[in-house]
Amino acid sequence: AQEHREYVAFDELPEDWIDAITAAEDQRFFEHPGVDVFGIARAMWQNFQAGRVVAGGSTITQQTAKNLYYRPDRSWESKWRELQDALRLEAHFTKNQILEFYANQFHVNSNGRGIGIAARYFFDKEVHELSLIECAYIAGMVKSPATYNPFIGETSEARDAATERARQRTRYVLERMVLTGAISEHEFEELS
Repeated sequence: AQEHREYVAFDELPEDWIDAITAAEDQRFFEHPGVDVFGIARAMWQNFQAGRVVAGGSTITQQTAKNLYYRPDRSWESKWRELQDALRLEAHFTKNQILEFYANQFHVNSNGRGIGIAARYFFDKEVHELSLIECAYIAGMVKSPATYNPFIGETSEARDAATERARQRTRYVLERMVLTGAISEHEFEELS
């Protein structure tokens, strides 16, 4: 009752968005059991090299567990609970169902959540009308919605900065889609 969302079933999710979100957030989503040991190791190594936290190793399943069951903090205990919840999700639901939960849970703005609201809020479209680049933008913004939202900010300079960050993040998602084979170099060049 406190959140605004338009529920979108898995079969209604654009394939471009599925490709974009998995490329950006969890490229081994359809292979791992809810926890990606390689992703965790990569994040730990990057954090060690940087001397601070610069990367995370959470999978889409872990992010879904965090959103569904609310993780109060970033403590080891909370992360352990999130890992257990992710494994439970994987034991009881298909990958498509987990991705459907995720697509309808991520924060968009204010009290808006999910891809249905994101499609309307950012593009004034229904989910099935989204283009490839719009799917890439929405997949990229889930990392930090306020950072990539060109509609908020006190000044035009703040909105322009958010727009530029959104362009860079969308480009990153498209580059990841090339690496995963979801789109070709040619398609990437046409969009750039």
